[in-house]
Amino acid sequence: MGFYVARRFLSPDSSDYKKGLHRGNPSGLVGVDADLAAPNIKWHTIIFGIEGTMVQWQAQARPSLNIPVPTIQAQAIATFSGAETATPSLTCPVPTIAQVCIQAAISDSERVVSHDDAPPTDTEVTTQANSDPVVDQSWLQNDDNQESITNTTWKAMTFTPGTNHTIRGVRLCLYGSSVGAITVSIRATSGGLPTGGDLCSGTLDGGQLSSSNDERVYDISLGAGTALTAGTVYAIVVRTAAGTLNWRSSAAGYAGGQKCSSTNSGGSWTADATRELLFEEYGNNSLDVPATPNPTAVGDGLYVGNSSPFDYVNVWVNQAGVGTYTITWKYYNGVSWLPLTLSSDGDKSNSWKRPGRHTIHFTRPGDWAITTILAYNLYWVKAEVTAYTSQTTQPILGRVWIGTY
Repeated sequence: MGFYVARRFLSPDSSDYKKGLHRGNPSGLVGVDADLAAPNIKWHTIIFGIEGTMVQWQAQARPSLNIPVPTIQAQAIATFSGAETATPSLTCPVPTIAQVCIQAAISDSERVVSHDDAPPTDTEVTTQANSDPVVDQSWLQNDDNQESITNTTWKAMTFTPGTNHTIRGVRLCLYGSSVGAITVSIRATSGGLPTGGDLCSGTLDGGQLSSSNDERVYDISLGAGTALTAGTVYAIVVRTAAGTLNWRSSAAGYAGGQKCSSTNSGGSWTADATRELLFEEYGNNSLDVPATPNPTAVGDGLYVGNSSPFDYVNVWVNQAGVGTYTITWKYYNGVSWLPLTLSSDGDKSNSWKRPGRHTIHFTRPGDWAITTILAYNLYWVKAEVTAYTSQTTQPILGRVWIGTY
């Protein structure tokens, strides 16, 4: 900021001034430049009785070439122990050129104006996003062997609910080769053995299974389920239409039930109190959220956002969607919504049409931009309906959550 002087009594084209002090108008400096105002004077500096309020920032901008380091990205797969196994993939980001602003240090800290350059933080996590299935009984530990299941050799695990609830699904640790359709049902028991017909049931495509044990768990929805009574023993019964299915097992340790076997397609059963079959049974989510409107249309979608970039989305499908429609996962690049590059071991095309837990892995976009959805300025991905003919059953999700590597 320059030094301002009165111009009413002094003329720059004349040097005929007597030596000495020139004071100006005694009633005030009426001829002072109109720009001599507090915002134009350096902070804490006083000129002609006017104290400055201007803060000076010194900044230098210059182009900066950014060559990102290639990274090995892990893609996770949930296992019965709650952990996630990972397979690596090499990512080579594209170099970018950007303007970098370098702010000079200010020696007098008293004159520094504080400001917040931190990235935005999540201001709200919806209650639906935090909604987990309510697990009542679980035994997912100490596995050391497996039990074989065929179309005639069935296996069952009995369990005793701790609370009255409607069972909606089970989680099982399975694997097998050339396995056909798998049916999982809940039956009553008599004398600790399964009895009667199915109280409710669900199916799983055996073609989804790994051919060898990798500790993966699979969630099988039981639809509307059935009401269970606390303290009453029930059985989870598993059979397959073709091939040999393996259900991981452990030594006895679960107090509420035991392994049961049938060699005649459920006609009769025997119990084995020395072994347990790994399982988890769960009821309704505390809150559910629809994955698409009903009816839906092309362009509709589910948005998932966070204050910083992320690498995958986990969803729990309580009610599988039924219909002819396609879901495409997209991100925003600052101009438009573009398809994400989904990883090879991600759940690429489920379109909410299979129940249970699903993980959508994607390669983090280099041009992913923050945008505002419903007043929240975040990094968003969108599960968008990109083709639609019909939807006879609306997909309903339980918990939706994200992760990073």
